[in-house]
Amino acid sequence: MASIPRRAEAPLLITVVGPTAIGKTSLAIRIAQAIGVEILSSDSRQFYREIPIGTAQPTIDERASAPHHFIDFLSVTDDYSSGRFETDAVAWLSDHFAARSQSGLPQVAVMAGGSGLYVQAVQSGLDAMPSDEMVRNELNAIYASDGLAPLLAELKRLDPVHHEQVDLANPHRVIRALEVCRCSGQPYTQFRRSQADLKTIHPGGWGRHIRRPWDTLTLGIGSPRDYLHDRINRRTHLMLEQGWLREAEAVMAHRNCNALKTVGYPQLFDVLEGRTNMDTAIRKIQEATRQFARRQLTWFHRQQDVHWIDARRLDDGLSLAQQFIQHGHV
Repeated sequence: MASIPRRAEAPLLITVVGPTAIGKTSLAIRIAQAIGVEILSSDSRQFYREIPIGTAQPTIDERASAPHHFIDFLSVTDDYSSGRFETDAVAWLSDHFAARSQSGLPQVAVMAGGSGLYVQAVQSGLDAMPSDEMVRNELNAIYASDGLAPLLAELKRLDPVHHEQVDLANPHRVIRALEVCRCSGQPYTQFRRSQADLKTIHPGGWGRHIRRPWDTLTLGIGSPRDYLHDRINRRTHLMLEQGWLREAEAVMAHRNCNALKTVGYPQLFDVLEGRTNMDTAIRKIQEATRQFARRQLTWFHRQQDVHWIDARRLDDGLSLAQQFIQHGHV
């Protein structure tokens, strides 16, 4: 990976990405503690206060070891989007860097999370997309009456490329992509590409790039497949031991909210309603989590300027961050 030159005097956002269960929180905390900075979460599943177990939110001890932001600040009944996150997170970072500068502290922050679109929103901004409330209402009506299957079939027909990339268990994103396809008359993927000339290309970004007033070092955590799958399997059992089923029962009345379409909750709702047993649900959760991790890796491997480290050697990520701070390149 080529070095990323750092602009003199520019603040720095160190971003930690990778698949679920790989150790992003652990590395983010190591970096934050080593250089005395705070952590911004870009994991869209961890925004919701009612579901800390199933979304693997940082524990009380982890939050005590390094300040975390954008964790459990919403209810599962709240609507929140990547666009709103871009606005809120960029504002927070601007204030954070300004406050550290006035105090004579290094203008550095750490962002960690596996939600690729939310990471992109902060690092390089989101493309403007067409929207139409009537079209969106029609798609939502189809989902309410017939489920996700006909929407997935339409998306596969209109945009097979995006159909392979989108979270197929997330109706909100499927509906949004179809809304763009119907409104624009072209594939969602092609529309994104057609907007590229509206962005400023800046080294160190994701390709389509709004020039932020800070630089970004992106660290990706990877591992052999068997290692990741073992971590996913063990974490599933650990979360159930921590009370994940009780957590799911407490929010089951809101099961139609987008926040609860995430991996694990639909399977646990089936257990609670007697449609399946726990052993079957565990296998389905583990399988769905592996599929989710695969989609995350596909997203981040498509991005430029991600410096990959082995999950079994997290200290390498800390060393890269320290090197970049000291020398302006890695």
